[in-house]
Amino acid sequence: MISNRRYPRYPVSLRLRLQLPTGELETTTEEISLAGFSAKCASLPETGTSFPFTVHLPDGSQVTGSAAAVRISPDGLAGFSCEFASGQQPAWAAFIGQEHGQGGVWRMLSRWVSGGGSDEVDVTTAGLGAMRLHMVGENGEAYRIAFEKHPSEPPDASAFANVSPRVLEFAKRAISRILIADVLLKRSAGAEVEAVRLVEMLNGGYGYVIEHAGGKPGLMGLHGGELMVIEVDGKPVFPYFTEDELEIIAADTFRRDAGAKPAAVAASAAAAAPPAIREERFSEAYEHQHVDTQSPIRVSHTELREAMALSQRKQTRSYGNRTLKLFPDVWLEVQRPGAWPEPVRGFAMEDGAALCVFVLVGQGAPRVVRLEGKDQVFSIRGGPAG
Repeated sequence: MISNRRYPRYPVSLRLRLQLPTGELETTTEEISLAGFSAKCASLPETGTSFPFTVHLPDGSQVTGSAAAVRISPDGLAGFSCEFASGQQPAWAAFIGQEHGQGGVWRMLSRWVSGGGSDEVDVTTAGLGAMRLHMVGENGEAYRIAFEKHPSEPPDASAFANVSPRVLEFAKRAISRILIADVLLKRSAGAEVEAVRLVEMLNGGYGYVIEHAGGKPGLMGLHGGELMVIEVDGKPVFPYFTEDELEIIAADTFRRDAGAKPAAVAASAAAAAPPAIREERFSEAYEHQHVDTQSPIRVSHTELREAMALSQRKQTRSYGNRTLKLFPDVWLEVQRPGAWPEPVRGFAMEDGAALCVFVLVGQGAPRVVRLEGKDQVFSIRGGPAG
């Protein structure tokens, strides 16, 4: 439930070790925030009991401290508040800052890395048929377009009015409008695809209504790292995005907060003062990206590396001994004659010494493709604006 949370949460799977009074427990985080995390646990002490924890970050470093369970759901999902050991808060704040800025992209890349580096970033089955999934955009562009092209209703004129007075009153306090039909979402790597009714919250973010134990209503916030099902068995499903709309959504890959500071600066500030991220919402000050694809220019791999070296924006994350670099302003079109029926488009990426493209438009998107010598690579003039 986000209506009373102080900090936003992000769906991230990190290795977690808890030193419980009954012994050590290994598990994986479900969601993380500046103040804590949640995880599935087979057994826990009473709420409020403190015990040491260790979280393993993707670069191989560790963050330690003490945790206490503040809530436990019937299915074994526990929410923890935590206090960090001396000197550990900046590293945790820096990682949270990365998740806030470009977490959706990195969450999919972490699944690609853990899957051995195959081209498929995300593979899922849920008994619903063959599904095609698409990123929603770090700024929630897919949600914005869905509300723009389809009717929506205020809470008191929606299906919520027929559920219960309790749910309706909650919705009226937290929600501005509700979409008229469900969308199919996959919130995180370990989550199943689920049908949800999108809502736009009064604070400007997006989410959907959930029910806690005892029937208490709440809101599940959406952060831009989710995948939306756009086709089932080759047939479009609601919200019925066009290819042009999908290209606009694909360009919405990095959150653009006005005056945003680099992660290292944010970490330093977090060590000196309480963190500033306090609400579950998307960036307000940005223009949605559009990609000019009118005049692609053929480039060699050497010219591509030169363009990447000159790029003003570069995002880096390490997974053990493996370092990935993303170049969100270097947009490419790649053709692989005899292998792909149509070109793919996305931004440049390095996996160690290997040149890659993070495919956001085209067959199988989103996915990562390593460039081969036979590939025809084109720079998309102008790149994404924003």
